[in-house]
Amino acid sequence: MIHASLVCQGCSGTLYAVSTSHTHLAPLLSWEVDDDHTPACCPLRSFLPLTGKATHIHALPHAERVLTVPD
Repeated sequence: MIHASLVCQGCSGTLYAVSTSHTHLAPLLSWEVDDDHTPACCPLRSFLPLTGKATHIHALPHAERVLTVPD
């Protein structure tokens, strides 16, 4: 599954998110959130890529620092 467009709070760059599930019954998805062209000057560059298992993308560690709040 590919998530809708996300924006980095540090540089306003567009991020991509990909999730996978290893079984149909698994409540947690494996996530990767990154930017192909994160600017070197982005203050949040050290947090990317965001990776981990969570029920939702905003439940990943450091997501509240990196991802803008959804509308």
